[in-house]
Amino acid sequence: MKAKRIFAGLSATVIAATMAMTASATKLTDKVYPSETDTDINDAYYSIGAMGFYMNNNWKWNQSDWFGIDADGKISVEYHISKVLTDTTLSDKGNLGEMGVMVCNVDKALTKAGLDETSYPLEVKVTEAKFVAEDGTETVFNDMLNITEMERDAEGDIRFHIRPAEKVNEETGAVELPANPEVAGWDEEGAFEGGTLYFSLDFGTPSAGTTDSTAESKTESKTESAADSKTESKSTTTNNGTAATSSKASDATDNTNSNTGAATGAVLGLMAVAAAGAIVAKKKH
Repeated sequence: MKAKRIFAGLSATVIAATMAMTASATKLTDKVYPSETDTDINDAYYSIGAMGFYMNNNWKWNQSDWFGIDADGKISVEYHISKVLTDTTLSDKGNLGEMGVMVCNVDKALTKAGLDETSYPLEVKVTEAKFVAEDGTETVFNDMLNITEMERDAEGDIRFHIRPAEKVNEETGAVELPANPEVAGWDEEGAFEGGTLYFSLDFGTPSAGTTDSTAESKTESKTESAADSKTESKSTTTNNGTAATSSKASDATDNTNSNTGAATGAVLGLMAVAAAGAIVAKKKH
């Protein structure tokens, strides 16, 4: 297999995103996650998935099979783009208009979790992004591998666009989608004749997804601890028939042995009050 790794400069969009990385990016899997107790959240989580897409210069839409999210927040897409799709005339004039990956049902999942579009950008890592042509040539999309968060796409949800040329708004002249340096020239006739797109995403391990079992464990632990504590401090009856807890009974015995013991208890009480006052004063300071 031939290997062609193109270490081109990052696109302007990726550089800007990296420089302006926001601390308010939302971790998707903290909001929607696998759940044994919340069916709606569980269904919303597993409705998230991705598909690869491809269009040649005639902009005819083609898409891959569905690749769902796993329990660890990962999605892996493997999209084979046949030569027939790139050049329907079979005259070796295939080309690339755009290809990429769209992550679907993210908006719906956020809505189910009580959130909206203001939750974007979302944290996401691209752990694999490459295209292997029919002749074995491998192109790695290094700019994609530097992505750590994504804004909402103009058409909803999240999309990763791989383009040989910029998409420019004809009315305003503004660049709506940047070109990817690794695929420069692939829009020319005969430059693109199919292959396989590999793309893997990581939204982070769902930390909230373990709350069901964790909560049960903590509840059992607290119940057992509370039960043990109550057992140890349960009421007992002294020789004179007076009911008291074991700890208090011990204290009472110590402090009634003599006048000296009573005085000691009073002094200790005053010291405790003074210490509490010192702590309060320190907190206020």
